[in-house]
Parts: sequence; C-alpha cells; structure tokens
Amino acid sequence: MEEAMIYQTQNTIVGIARERAAQHPERNYVTFLADGEAVEDKISYGELGRSAEEIAGWIQKQRLVKGDRVVLLLPNGLEFVKVFYGCLFSGVLAVPLSHQLQAYRETLIPNLEISRPKLIISTRQVADFLQERLSSEADGAFAGIKIVSATKILEDNSHHFQDPGIHPEDPAYLQFSSGSTGAPKGVIVGHSNIMANMEQSRIFGHWEENNGTSLWLPLFHDFGLAAGLIGSMYIGGFVILMSPVHFIMSPIRWLLAMSRYQCSHSFAPPFAFETCLRKVTPLEAEQLDLSSMVSIIIGSEPVHYLATKAFNDFFAKAGLKPNVVRPGFGMAETVIMFSVSHELEVLCADRDVLETENRLLIIEESAAKEEKKFLINLGPEMHGHEMVIMSEDGKQLPEGEVGEITLSGPSVCFGYYQNETASQQTFGQQIKGFDTPFLRTGDRGLLWKGNLYFSGRIKDIIIIRGRNCYPHDIEFAIQKVDSVCPDCAIAYGLVQDEQDEQLAIAMEIESEYLVDLEAFQRDLLPEIDRQIVKTLGDHFQIYPTLRTYLRPGTIKKTSSGKIKHSSTVALISQDEFHGLVIRLTGEKVEELAELCIRETLKLLYLKIIGQEPILDQPLVEIAGDSMKIVELVEAIGTNYPISGFDLLDHIEENTTIEDIISLIEDEDLRHSIPM
Repeated sequence: MEEAMIYQTQNTIVGIARERAAQHPERNYVTFLADGEAVEDKISYGELGRSAEEIAGWIQKQRLVKGDRVVLLLPNGLEFVKVFYGCLFSGVLAVPLSHQLQAYRETLIPNLEISRPKLIISTRQVADFLQERLSSEADGAFAGIKIVSATKILEDNSHHFQDPGIHPEDPAYLQFSSGSTGAPKGVIVGHSNIMANMEQSRIFGHWEENNGTSLWLPLFHDFGLAAGLIGSMYIGGFVILMSPVHFIMSPIRWLLAMSRYQCSHSFAPPFAFETCLRKVTPLEAEQLDLSSMVSIIIGSEPVHYLATKAFNDFFAKAGLKPNVVRPGFGMAETVIMFSVSHELEVLCADRDVLETENRLLIIEESAAKEEKKFLINLGPEMHGHEMVIMSEDGKQLPEGEVGEITLSGPSVCFGYYQNETASQQTFGQQIKGFDTPFLRTGDRGLLWKGNLYFSGRIKDIIIIRGRNCYPHDIEFAIQKVDSVCPDCAIAYGLVQDEQDEQLAIAMEIESEYLVDLEAFQRDLLPEIDRQIVKTLGDHFQIYPTLRTYLRPGTIKKTSSGKIKHSSTVALISQDEFHGLVIRLTGEKVEELAELCIRETLKLLYLKIIGQEPILDQPLVEIAGDSMKIVELVEAIGTNYPISGFDLLDHIEENTTIEDIISLIEDEDLRHSIPM
C-alpha cells in the first residue's frame, strides 16, 4: 500500500518531501491566509520540491556545506516554508528564530553566539535593520555572517543543486528552547528523531493522509514547526496557516479556518482556548462547523481543566466533539510530542497530600476547592519510548508518587549544540535498573494507570510551610480577578532575612484602569488587592506577603508566550523599574483584610446611597430610603458571599456598617489566615 511505502521506505523528512513532490505534485501543501481570513497564498508539494532544490542550490553556491548553520528570521508565510525546506535539502542546519527584534540584544545575539551561523535569511526590513543599524557590531556576534532577504534568494533561481546525501543519523535543524526557565539552548534535532516522533504522533493523534491542519502558531517554535508544518508533510496533509497576530486580533479566525477548510487537526497552548472563550460570541460560534475536527492538541504550558472544559462545552454547539481537545506532553528536546491523551480527563487529587507528601490521594470532585487539585491526564508513553518518574536520588518511583519526569526513546534528540556539559546533565541521566540514559525534563509529575500527570516545574516550586506550591496554579487563580490582564501574573518564592520562604506575586493591570493612577490607588486598588488576597486564601490557604502591580507588557515572555520566570523576577525585584505601578506588603492578613473590606464598603455605600457613610450609625437613620438599603445590602452580599448565610436576614433597625464589617471579617479571615 502507498501509506506503508511512504512510512517505511523513507527514513528522513527530506526523503518524505521528495516522494510527496513526485507522487502528488499538484496536491496543496500550505495555504497561507495573508489577511488571516480570505487572501490565499498557496504552494503545492511539487512547487515546494522545486523551490527547495533551487534554494538549496543557492545556499551551496555560497560555499556552505552540510552541517553549517543558517539562521531564519522570517514570519509565518510561504517564504519561511520554502527557505526551511531549502535548508533541509542542502544539509545545512536551519536555526529558526523570532523575527521580532525589539530586544535583539537579549534574544537574537545570545542565539547567534551559540549557533555561529554563516548566513542569516530574513525579511527585507529585518535585513536592512541588521545591515545598517548594527554595522557597529560587525566585530562581535555578527562578524563574518552574510545577511540576505528571502525575497532576494527566491528571485534568483538559476543555481544548480547537488544532492549532499541526507541520512537518518544526520542533524536536521537546531530548535532553540523557549528560555522560560533560563538561558535558551539549541536542541540538535536529528532526522531519525523526526521520523520516530512523527510516526508516533501519527498513531496517537489519529493523523491520516489528506488531513488538514489549522495553524497560527509561529513556525520558529517547535509546536508550530514540528507538529504543524513537518507533521502535515509526514502524512501528506495540508496546512491552513496564518500569523499569530491575526489570531490575537481576532481569535475566531483560527476556528473559521477549521470550519471553512474542514480541517482535522490543530495545536495550541492553553491561553488560546481561554482567549476564544473571552472573545468569540455565542452568535459567532453558531456560524462554525467544527464537526470535522479529530484532534486539537493542547500543550506547551500547564493545562487547566475547568477552562478547557468550558471551551469544549461552549463550542459543542458548533459540532466540536468532546474528545477532540486532547492534552499532551512534549518539548523541543523530544522534537515535540511525547504523550497525548485520548480526551480531556482528570484526577481529583487531595491538594494537601500532593503538596506535603508528594503522593496521589484521589478524592471526590465535590470536595471544597481548597482541598482539591485537578491533575490533567497527558496520556501514556509512545510506542518504543519510556517514561520514568525519578526520585531525587536517581531511583524509579512507583505509580502515584511525585518526582521528576524523565524520558527515553528514539524521539529524544541528539543534545544541545556546542554545550556538552548541559547535554550530559540533561540527556545523560542514569536511573537505577535501566541501561539506557534518560532525558531530564525539569518537570514534576506522576504516573497513574500508565498515564502521565504533570504537577509543576522543578525550578519554579515555592515551598511554604512544607508545602510544594506550584506557580502555574496560583497564577491561574489570580487571573480570574477582574482588571488583571489575562496570562499576565507571576508567582514566586521570596526569602528575606533567613526566614522561611514566602509567597510573592506580580500581575499586570488592564490599561483602562491605570489612566488616572491616583484614582486607581485610592478607589480601585484596595478592592482588587482584597480580591486577590481572598482568592489565594480560599484556594490555597496561603497569603502573599508581597504584591506587585504592573503596567501591561512588563512581564517578560518568550516568543511563544511563556512567562520568563527568572528574568521577570530579576526585573521586578529592583527598587524601581519601568512598568511598576505600586508594591503592597502585608505582614498581617487581618489588618489587610479589614482595610480592604472597610474601604470597599465605603465605596459601595457612596455609589448606591449617594453620600459619605457614617460607619457607627444605624443604616436606616443615615439613608432613610429602604429600597436603597436593600440594594446596598444585596451588593455587599454579592461582593462578600457567606456560605449558608443571608445578610438581609441579619439587618435590624440598629445595624451599622461596622456591624456588617464584623460579620464579613469573621467569614473572610477564616479562609484567609494561614494555617
């Protein structure tokens, strides 16, 4: 059968591309939506094969040889697709990086110093920037590097291509890690790694020939490049491609592409699903037909069960089947995917046991929110691969115990480019009882009934009163508070004067609230701060000692949207920095909670009654209007709900605002004081 021949006789992605071009020259490979919606720019398998050889010939004419590095600074589009495959055909190692150069000293230059390319291929605008504005740095990171635009290369198609001979053991390209937890490193992705990973992804993702993929992820990122672009080549499918900016501006474009082109697959991080929920209206959802979708792999960041389930429920009316959104686990060091679940499934774990004893105790989902933690099923290991949960002393842990996730198998890449020390530390872990080395992921998790469950990043763990608190849980809870920018909160540990570690948080505030800073700090901040403190108290029984409020855009992120924890903490730890709005500290939660409640009730009183409150006088004597009193009490009850308690039932003729504050404090402090 043709499928068996494709998957078994070709052992490099270059071989696959050539066979696709020969067997299906007219079949469409990539359709780039230049406006995110309707303006199509297409390339077939046959056209790609011809352009790849022409570009490879041009590269060879520049006297680059197999194994040399070529940096690609190109946005999503056909130029990227053509140049990337041209590099593969020529045997040079493409190094895809972000073309956004606002902070090139922090991002581009370190990667150049690692990869030492002989050539940079970019857009015309970026080429002009690098050639003209960086001429003074020619003796540094840019010394000896030729810079040329992709457009110029594509205009010159007169170069003869000589097949360099590509083998499974050859490196294919360098994929730089995200740098979310430290300095980025260049992963050496081999052809054998690609073939092993794509075959298992095909099986686990139910990929079939001619399937379409709706894709907006940046192609310089492993999720977009390996899973989206290379994955579609592997199965002979097609890609409907747009830019990340088009998605951010109008998230429904991603879903419209699935609907219009009857795609089967897609890939996205968790924030994409939450963004769709915020911005796509029910009427817009009714216009979609998502019944063709087979899988949307959600990963790259920790997956949150309730938010993902809400996405499933909301788009069910558009034909989205409940088993389409499928959490998975993977990283650049394994090409991309290492495990994929069959559907959205969770374990409801006892939070205290998980965080203090590092083991799983399953409890009922009906348990109080502060008692439980949802662990997402990320699926079983792929065929021919192995996942082991490792203890701190290098031993395999049994099912249900939390340790470091380690991986082994043909998808695990060759190592880090020009970094033998880091390669040995990460790729060479020996585990007692196993002969083969394992890849250390830096992630904590557990196995249960053969499936992987992620709990958090090792480097980011905050240990408070003996509990392992995971920042992504805290950050997700903070973002549910109104006025906090989505996906723009960070939690980290704070150690002062040799005391025990304490919780510190920082969050960006929506710009509309910061137009008048004085009014924000006077009128809005007390209530926002109270909500955040209460939210963390309710969910985790921990109190943030330091709260830092920031302007939008302050938190540092990788090109794929992950928060850079270490560099952000370094920034916000400075006494003063651009983006700081205000810092708040609170040694005693009782004082903070009382202040916030008092100020909030004053604001509600002023808004509803229309005059300054006198806190120690009966409500009926001050306001007079019984309807306004009822409205005020209902508003207070909405802001400070007390389980099984109706505030109106406790309002008498002599009840004062001070009396109400006392009632609320009793309930509020019971949840907020650290135990």
